[in-house]
Amino acid sequence: MTCGTGIEYVRSYAADALGKIGPRAKAAVPSLTKLLKDEDESVRVAAVEALGKIGAEAKTAVPALARLLKDNDLAVPCCAAEALGKIGAEVETAVLAITELLKDWYPEARKTAAEALGQIGPEAKTAVPALTELLNDENKDVRKAAAEALAKIRKEKK
Repeated sequence: MTCGTGIEYVRSYAADALGKIGPRAKAAVPSLTKLLKDEDESVRVAAVEALGKIGAEAKTAVPALARLLKDNDLAVPCCAAEALGKIGAEVETAVLAITELLKDWYPEARKTAAEALGQIGPEAKTAVPALTELLNDENKDVRKAAAEALAKIRKEKK
């Protein structure tokens, strides 16, 4: 984590602390959503992770998180996909955005996107064709994540 002037460290630490509180920190969702636009990658990652830990209570952040799937810093899209999977709200928006990440050049991004879709489960059924394509991916971890996601998506809710 680069700390620049040090204020980035404070923002990252604050976001991390809110994430540790989890769903009870839902009042902080608007502030964490603002941090998603921070110039510092570590701040954006900390805010994304905190929103994921807040879970469904952070559903208002889904559109902003979906935009981060196209972030230029490699860690940010992966974390955003994971958070969207944990939040599970605004499913259609999340699934569309995460499905796009399945096409990323970076194997870790494709793997994380597949895992996030698996976390969403049966409601991510529109991603099945893209996940099926990943069963032939050059990366074995991506293939495994796609297979696991497909199994979770195809599983009926009880």
